[in-house]
Amino acid sequence: MKKINLLILIFFSLNFSYSQEIKSKIIVNSESINQTNSSVFKNLEITLSNFVNNSSWSNINYSEFEKVNLNILFSITSYSNNSYVANIEFQASRPVLNSSYSTPIFKYIEKNFQFDHVEFEPIIFKANQFESKISSLLAFYINLIIGLDHDSFELNSGNYFYSISKNILNYASQSNVSGWDSSHNGGKLNKFWLIEYLTSKDSNEFSNFFYNYHVNGLDLMHNDVSSAKINIANSISSLKLLQRRNPNSILIKILFDAKSDEIKDIYSGGSFFDATNLVSDLNYLNPFFSNKWNSIR
Repeated sequence: MKKINLLILIFFSLNFSYSQEIKSKIIVNSESINQTNSSVFKNLEITLSNFVNNSSWSNINYSEFEKVNLNILFSITSYSNNSYVANIEFQASRPVLNSSYSTPIFKYIEKNFQFDHVEFEPIIFKANQFESKISSLLAFYINLIIGLDHDSFELNSGNYFYSISKNILNYASQSNVSGWDSSHNGGKLNKFWLIEYLTSKDSNEFSNFFYNYHVNGLDLMHNDVSSAKINIANSISSLKLLQRRNPNSILIKILFDAKSDEIKDIYSGGSFFDATNLVSDLNYLNPFFSNKWNSIR
């Protein structure tokens, strides 16, 4: 299990060694645009992969089993003179103890993100200043995802990484670059509000949920399926307070975007579980997935 000692954590720095924390795969897809020079996108893919995988995002040692699986898909929608516009999809998962299963912990699409990059130039990130849109964006989400991963193993242990993401957002906002303000993409479903909630009082409730769902739920499945199902249902029920305080918050959205299929599968087979209250809670928390919830028996 990961353990964080805040006294020995160094403030976020870029070290050129193989990433200790994540195993990532980055794909750049340019099929939607008419561009004869496809090599520029392949070279971008290589540069992005080098930045993510050859950077150390903390000084915490991870075993191979503990590393976060991260897939990033850049769907390029526009390109001209070193300027890109892309929808960038992040999908992250962490392993479940005593199993070969990885559970999704984050799924989100950063839509219509514009950034500039000169072919073959390395991507540089500095913790205490804004360097570029793309390095800040990747560092923001990677730290956020590492924070979620830590919260899924140990209570409130993601806060350090959320604070790094918050600092990255602040530096970007101070540099007056687009895409980092509270109104981006039309309101509260954006990265500003995501990190705002994760660094507010709501974060304790969310961290408690995330810990109990994983440690007392999924990680218990190999040993006691019935208790694990009860604990997962109770953890989901605990989110109702957060939903009442902040209806339709982005925390609730990203959670069920990542977890809806998994929750349906957990309660659609195996040992008997009376899911009446669970289904009611799920429909209250996220009615968008009501077809999935109502299929639970």
